[in-house]
Amino acid sequence: MPLKVEVFTSQPPCSGGRLLLKLMKEIEDEYEDQIEVEVYKGPCDQLNKYKIDVSPALVIDQDIRIIGVCPSKQTLKDALREAGV
Repeated sequence: MPLKVEVFTSQPPCSGGRLLLKLMKEIEDEYEDQIEVEVYKGPCDQLNKYKIDVSPALVIDQDIRIIGVCPSKQTLKDALREAGV
């Protein structure tokens, strides 16, 4: 079963959000069936669920891992590894 990764950006995405979306596309291609990526742009119910008020943000398996910045690719890979990928 793939690990759920949720990406939150503003609408339209800020520079950090655009970078995170690009990075997530690379990660999604690299990890293929190991992760399932959902992207949320702008206000949504999921933001309230996690009480996120800053973007960009990244939630892995219902755990807020990154908030307010676009991480490096290595930091994102480390977060996925810590989550069990």
